[in-house]
Amino acid sequence: MVYSDAITELLGAGAKAYAHKEYEAAADKYAEACERYNEENSSEDPDLLFLYGNALYQHTVMNSQILGEGTGVNGGDAEEEEAKDDDDKAKGNFQFYDDGPLAEEEEADEEKKEEEEEHPKDDEEEEDDEEEEDDEQKQPQQEEQSDFEVAWEILDLTRSLFEDRLKNLESESKDITIPYLQSDKDESDNEYVKTLKKLSETYDILGEVSLEAENFEQAAVDLMKALELRLKLFNPRNSALISEAHYKLSLALEFCVETPDLRVRATQEMKKAIESVELRISHEQDANKVKEYKELIKDLTVRYQELKRDPDEELQQQKAEILLGILGQVASSAASKEESVTGINDLTAGIKKKKKKQTNSEPVVNELTSLVKKRKATPSTGSAMKKSKS
Repeated sequence: MVYSDAITELLGAGAKAYAHKEYEAAADKYAEACERYNEENSSEDPDLLFLYGNALYQHTVMNSQILGEGTGVNGGDAEEEEAKDDDDKAKGNFQFYDDGPLAEEEEADEEKKEEEEEHPKDDEEEEDDEEEEDDEQKQPQQEEQSDFEVAWEILDLTRSLFEDRLKNLESESKDITIPYLQSDKDESDNEYVKTLKKLSETYDILGEVSLEAENFEQAAVDLMKALELRLKLFNPRNSALISEAHYKLSLALEFCVETPDLRVRATQEMKKAIESVELRISHEQDANKVKEYKELIKDLTVRYQELKRDPDEELQQQKAEILLGILGQVASSAASKEESVTGINDLTAGIKKKKKKQTNSEPVVNELTSLVKKRKATPSTGSAMKKSKS
């Protein structure tokens, strides 16, 4: 695709910002490029929309991690509330004026009162005003879309446009065999394969957006499609993208708690992810990569064993662990009480011993008391010191 100079310049700036992980700036540049393309061609370009949607998604993920918030569909609302609280705190700490009405507002209120006294409203007018206020309160406030929702909508439009393009290119898929590419980094001159690869990437990111937004059922649908396309595109003997697709799909299916049967499918997908990595090991010559893959298999196997367990049995074990923790706290609390009682007894004994020792040293205390009395009885000491100072 050949773009105008203005769009090419925006794409360059967006790519530079994205490379520096300045995702918000990148999203702005790509959004501007999409707008410029629409103005020039009166249509949307899926390649530009993909860049925009992906950058916006990356920005949203990074922003939610920085804020330390759980990512969700309503994450934007939480950010707005937090910002509002910060503003309120700032005003409370550095308030140089009262929150009362300004002088102009007070004058306007007084004029309004005088006018009402001169021209009192009829009962019907008051009822109409009350009805209008009730109607305004009843009208639901339109919620602003979160960045996740905006990113998903942009990427979903991208998906639709790529699928339309793919239909027009079906004639170019007749003379090629599956897998279309021999490695994840392999490129093709075939427009059908190029578009299919872009579509698989779009489905993959759509799935990630839904995972982050905790819309697990939609994530499962999109990630299932991404896996289906990747199995056509890439060679399973060396494709990390296929292993990744199995893993992500397993994750989405695991959290579809409203459909318990999907946990079995999640277990199967995790097993396939392990088998995919094992297949890559059997064809890998680099010893360092083999070591890395084996470590990955260990982690995946732990997840696989967890998924194989019966959820009810797992819940019972968690309850037992919680109960053991509580009993352990009670036992440690009882032990600490015993120690503190023993300590108190030792302390009491020590105090008694000290008291006995103090009875032997009573003359010393009496001598000290008498010295204090003597100092009080000789006020001339102060005047003598003054004289010596002078």
